[in-house]
Formats: sequence, structure tokens, C-alpha cells
Amino acid sequence: MKKALFTLLLVAATCSVAMAQNNSSRVLVSTDTVACESFQWSVNGQTYTSDTAVMQTNATNDTLFVLNLQVLHTAFVEETVSIDRCSYNWHGETYSTSGLYNDTVSGIGGCDSIFELILTVATAEMDSSTAHACGEYTWHDSTYIASGIYYDTTINATTNCTHIDKLNLNIVTQLDRYDTVSQCGDYTWHDSTYTEAGNYTYLFEDTVNLCDTLFHLNLAIVTNDIATVYDSACNSKTWRGQTFTETGVYYDYDTNNTTHCVTVRTLDLKIKPFRTPVKDTVMSGCNSVRFVVSTITGSTTKIFTESADFDTNIYNRNWAVCSDSTINLHVTVRYSSTVDTVAVVCDSFLWDRNNKTYTANNEVKFTLPEKNQQNCDSILNLQLTVKKSPVIRAINGEWRLSEGDTARLYPTATAGSTYRWTVTPNRPTTMDGDTLVIPNVQGNIDVTLLATINYSDVNIACHDTSWITIVTYVGIDNVNSPSVTLFPNPTAGKLNIECAEAVSQVCVFNALGQQVVLAEYLAAKSVMDLSTLSRGTYTMRITFANGESVIRKFVITK
Repeated sequence: MKKALFTLLLVAATCSVAMAQNNSSRVLVSTDTVACESFQWSVNGQTYTSDTAVMQTNATNDTLFVLNLQVLHTAFVEETVSIDRCSYNWHGETYSTSGLYNDTVSGIGGCDSIFELILTVATAEMDSSTAHACGEYTWHDSTYIASGIYYDTTINATTNCTHIDKLNLNIVTQLDRYDTVSQCGDYTWHDSTYTEAGNYTYLFEDTVNLCDTLFHLNLAIVTNDIATVYDSACNSKTWRGQTFTETGVYYDYDTNNTTHCVTVRTLDLKIKPFRTPVKDTVMSGCNSVRFVVSTITGSTTKIFTESADFDTNIYNRNWAVCSDSTINLHVTVRYSSTVDTVAVVCDSFLWDRNNKTYTANNEVKFTLPEKNQQNCDSILNLQLTVKKSPVIRAINGEWRLSEGDTARLYPTATAGSTYRWTVTPNRPTTMDGDTLVIPNVQGNIDVTLLATINYSDVNIACHDTSWITIVTYVGIDNVNSPSVTLFPNPTAGKLNIECAEAVSQVCVFNALGQQVVLAEYLAAKSVMDLSTLSRGTYTMRITFANGESVIRKFVITK
């Protein structure tokens, strides 16, 4: 709207300037106003209900009136509130009863904002508490001596709201205390001495708080003890921090800090001397040697990847064996022969080592069955990179021409391919981009297309080759010519050829000009089996011994 008003004022100002230049006495009267809902302009008597900018000219007194109007509208806001208390504060007022309330807020241009509140308040409020007491409990000026649920109700004179206090009270007259004790010998408890294990009680009467305490004692009487251990060892035995090297009976004791009882520890020990035999061991293997010795305490494992001499002690000090074995180990490690083969190919790779064909990048390890000079396997590593060859999907253009015509052939192949054309017999040609142009075609011409993609990252080029034959003829041969007859035409596969003389060559071309059948030295009457060809229209070029050719068309239906 501001842009429209500015434009209107600019027009008015321009008009004023123009009138001034023409010595005009026209007056500009501009009115900016804000109205609520609508505004009636006294200049033209019209009523406006939205923002607008209006210009009116009074031709009588040469006055230009401009109105810049902003129209506001009354706003209405509705709220719904439901609470579990007895009062609610809204717009500075406190409401204690449910109902519908309104408030109006004055706005610019006399347009008010109307607020409406739909309020639901509770008629009562409740607070809950829990108490435990011995004998009695005082709450809200009342004394209670029995457990139960009690209520106290008050009324708010202002809001007429009922307030309820709820008390969950637990009153006890006797408390229980439990103790469990293990004691070595006599035990004194609450001025009494006990010499036997059992369950005992003692009642303490509280005459002040009227809440007695009943004590419970679970008493265990324990005595001194003797614990004997029978053991044997090779050469020496360490027991409870002491080392013994001779057979005998040894003693120690423990004192229980809780019961104060003494436990006498007895070790009945037999000592046997051990022997130390020495064993020489020779081991050998390809690439690595694994050495494992098992004893009663577990297994010892070591892997050697190089030839070495290794001495180790194998401990086996139980009562039956009681010996240490020293093993002098002599390890000889032989190695496999490794041959790496790196190949970068197009489409597929036949590895003569395992007679397998790979069509994707691969890393292959292959072990030959024959042994090398160290009597170890030979391992072959193949690192293969396979790149995709381009695919020539079609050679497009006109390949059936009259003699003297110009042939234009272009390829449809994999993106990124480059092309090289070969013409047989050799003839002058030109290139129009990737299109081959052969002017003044005379006789049949074989055209070969080589598509290439160069992969510079691995320095390899991949190719695809396709070819067609451009067939030329003078006019259209009559199918019923007495020199050559084809029947039945159309055919389901068997085609009879009858000629006036023997045939040196028969070539069949599909609709793309690609040669699909080649037969030589046929009799004057022959039958060709073309059942392997797909359904469609084909062209047959029949060449006689004298070099003359006849073109015939035929249709295969299946």
C-alpha cells in the first residue's frame, strides 16, 4: 500500500508542478486517516472497508483531493480454562466462580480487542499429609491416640471455597529392636549374662513418652577351633607367609575381632625333591613353526617365523611328577615362493594358473600343488584391474543405395568412445564429426567401425568392432524375374532359390545392413535353411560366377 500511496502522491506532486509551470491555480488537499471497519470519504461520498489510496479532482475550484486510508478491524480472542483450584487470575482480576467473562482493550482508530474467558473452577481443594507418632499426636488443635485417617475442613468466606486437610496417622505403643550377635564364651546383655545360644527379649518401659521398646537378641555362642590342612609339595612350600623345605607339621593361628575366638591353623606337609631332565627338540616347517607344550598348569605356545634356537623350562611340580624339564628347541623355518602377477585387461581375464576367468577387479591368492626347492608351496598373487570395453549398439544411416549415391554412416555406442572407420575396397571418404561420408558409391562396400575407450589411469585402450555392407543396385529387381526366383516368400525358415546358372556366393543382410548369413557355391536350384534368423525383412545379394549380382528381398515370419 505504501508503494501505491507513494505513486499517487508522486503523480499529484507531478501534476502540481505541471500546473505551476502552466501558471495553474489548482490546490492539492491530502488526507491521511485511520478508521475502524469502514470509512466514508466526504469528497466523493464513497465508503471504503480496506486500506486504499484514492485521488479525486474537483473541476469547479481546481482542487485535487488525495486520501491515504488505513482500515483496522475488531479482534476477538477466546480462551477456555479449567483448573482444580477455587480461584483464577485473568487480566488483573481474580475470579472464584465458574462462568463466562469478557474484557475489552481499546485499540488504534477506535477498534477494540475483545477477549472472552470460559472459566471452570473447583468447589473444593484438598491437601494430604502423613504422620507417625508414639502414644499420641496433636493436629489442628486436636489430640489423637489411635491410628486412622482424619480430616479438617475450613471455608473461605471470600471465595466460598471448601478447603480439606487430610491426615494419614500411625500411632504405636511399642517399638521393636533386633540384634544378632556371635560371641566366643559368655555374653552380657542388658545386665544379664548368657552362656548358651538362643533368642532372648528385654522390655524397656517408657513412662515419659508412653512408648515401650522390646529388644530382641539372636545370640550365637562360638568356641575356639582347630583347622588342619594336609598338603605336599616339590622342594618347598610357602604357607601363610612362611616357606618350608622339610616334611613336618606346622602351626599358626587367627583371632576373630568380633567373637574374639582363636582358630588354630595346622599344616601337615610332605616335601619331595624334584629332578631336572634336559630334552633336545628339533622342529621345522614352511613359513612358520608352532611350538606347544601342555602341562598340568596349562599350555605354552610360541610361533616362530624365523629359524632360531630356543631354551625353555616346563614346570610340572605336582606330587606325582615333581620335575622341571628343560627343553632345548632348534627351529628351522623354510619359506614358500611368492610370484606376483599384475594384469590390466579389457572385460575379462583368464588366469592360466587356475584356469578361471575374472570379469571384475580382484586380488587372488593361489597355491600351486608342486613344491619349491625348500619343499614349500608356491603362492601366486594376482592383482587384476578390469576395464569395460565400449559397446557399439548400431551403425546408423543409409546402407542400401543406388550406384552413384552418397552414403552417410554414424555410430551409436558407449559414451566417451572414439571411432575409426575402415572401407573395403578402399575408397575416398570424409568425416563430418563422427559421421563417415562416402561419395559416389559404386558396387557393394564393406564398412568396419572400431570404437575405442582409452583409460589413461592404467594406460590401456579397450575396443569394440562392428561392420555392415553397403548394398548398391540399379533400380528394384522384379521378384518374378526369370533369372532368380525365391519361394515361398514370406517364409517360415526354408527358402528355395532357383537361378538360370550356378551361384558363387549368397549374402543375407538384416535391416541394419549387417551381414547375417554367407553361403558359397550353390547349385542353380538350392534350399537355404534360415530358421535361425529373427522375424523381419532381409536383403539377399546373389553373385554369379561371372561377377554379376542380383538383389532380392524376402520376409521371415514365425
